[in-house]
Amino acid sequence: MRRWLVVLGMVLALLAGCAREEPTAEAAAGAALRFMEALAGGDAGQVWGALTAEARRRMDSGAVASYLADHTVRFEAVGAARELEPGVMRVAVRGVTVRDPGRAVEWSEWSLTLRWEEDRWAVAWAGPLFEPALTAYHNTRYHEQLNLARDIVAIDPYHYRGHLELHYAFRGLGRIRQAEYALNTAWERASAAEKADVMAARARFKLALGAPADALDLAREALDLARPYAPGTYSPSWQAETLVLAAQAALALGDVDAAQALAEEAAAVDADNAAVAVFRYQLAAGGRPQQESTR
Repeated sequence: MRRWLVVLGMVLALLAGCAREEPTAEAAAGAALRFMEALAGGDAGQVWGALTAEARRRMDSGAVASYLADHTVRFEAVGAARELEPGVMRVAVRGVTVRDPGRAVEWSEWSLTLRWEEDRWAVAWAGPLFEPALTAYHNTRYHEQLNLARDIVAIDPYHYRGHLELHYAFRGLGRIRQAEYALNTAWERASAAEKADVMAARARFKLALGAPADALDLAREALDLARPYAPGTYSPSWQAETLVLAAQAALALGDVDAAQALAEEAAAVDADNAAVAVFRYQLAAGGRPQQESTR
């Protein structure tokens, strides 16, 4: 009898070992799939439980629940994991659509960062902090935006968005060198689909620094980078506002005809856009060059 008990104990131990997650790329991809299924299913508890310790420290569970209440996430497939450094994996998620009550944004590919901690692959996801950081920027609460941006970067330093929020916060606070460093880091971290967002920020930065010729070239490059992903990722509103940015740069260079043509192109893309209406009014009134552009 004792021999059978020993054998049974060994079998149970073996089964328990098989059930444990392993620090492999395959296990990381499986964890990413479970996370995306929970996200798509609106399961706040499972999403919260899948997060890294750093994410849970810098966000509360209420922020995750609120995000899921306001957003619907769909995805097509989860790809293979690739190692960024020991204990850190990046997993591609294809065909992602994020919908809130006002819009839907489509991404041909997302990337999730996963960390090996506490004998499991945990997800470094900071999505619920993106919109609060953007709102803080639009309301000129730059210190608040800076804190949120630092939280995003602490959770996932491999995602471009936290570095881009740092850039805008530092810009608002007049810390130009730090703003430039953050912008360069955002560019390094951005995927092909995300680079247009960073390039548009670079164009705005150049315009604010009084370099309209550079701003004009960069705004046009941003539009070119966005073209393969429009209108799903880059909406008509984004395109129109980037065209207005280019028009502002042309006007600062004294090229009224080019500014007028760009404004008309922006109106054709999004006739109801407020930034387009304001700029066209400025032009009609014999507008002065503008060195700043809204994000």
